[in-house]
Amino acid sequence: MELVEVIVYVRDMRRAIGFYRDVLGLEVTFESEFWTTLATGPCTLALHATDRRERGVAEPDPTFLVADLDGERDRLLAAGVEVTEIREPAQAIRVCDAFDPDGNRFSLESRV
Repeated sequence: MELVEVIVYVRDMRRAIGFYRDVLGLEVTFESEFWTTLATGPCTLALHATDRRERGVAEPDPTFLVADLDGERDRLLAAGVEVTEIREPAQAIRVCDAFDPDGNRFSLESRV
């Protein structure tokens, strides 16, 4: 079994595209008013516009593998993104969480 897509529900598609494309640096592969996909390697990140989803309840938590967690965290903080402190949930795994403009959590992970 292979994860091929993660859907994140957003209230403002334009704002979400700007965040995931311009702040996180993901490539938009398809774009529409209600559905946009972004390349993240073997798994696609899909943005689905909706105004009926309660924020922060049962949302996915996409995790992005990064080479330099400290540098990426600093870059996001400088861009005004809310980012948690770095934690080490398992040996040689470092993680922090961040939040998109809709309050959806995503994680950044590095492996030592």
